[in-house]
Amino acid sequence: MKLNETLDKAKGQLSALDEMKFDHLEFDWEGIRFHASADDDTSGGGKIHLKAELGRLFFTVEDSLQRSLAIERLYSTNRQIDGKYRIGKKGDISFRSITKTEDHLRGQSLLSALTLILLESENHLRALRSHLKPL
Repeated sequence: MKLNETLDKAKGQLSALDEMKFDHLEFDWEGIRFHASADDDTSGGGKIHLKAELGRLFFTVEDSLQRSLAIERLYSTNRQIDGKYRIGKKGDISFRSITKTEDHLRGQSLLSALTLILLESENHLRALRSHLKPL
């Protein structure tokens, strides 16, 4: 009975989100703060921008093995997924993804698309993050 109540509550919240028709949001997933936005694409359709700061590389004197593993994973992962990882000047690792869509997505449609993007990138995000210092 409690599961049905939880599912009904979740459906109600999703319906309310769909009515809101938002196209920008921030959320936390797995301890990572993500910024997402959807806009129109100049060639028709839409784009979803997703970005996050994942952590910082260890300095070599702190943990050379974790630093090497993070860099190796970053470069090998960049060849396997749509999103890209980048190393900043201070060793900060960021994730950026741009996904083309047929329409400018809003509300529940945007959340569904973001869920799919994160599910596709989940293993890579977790694996890389395990070798980084938190921000």
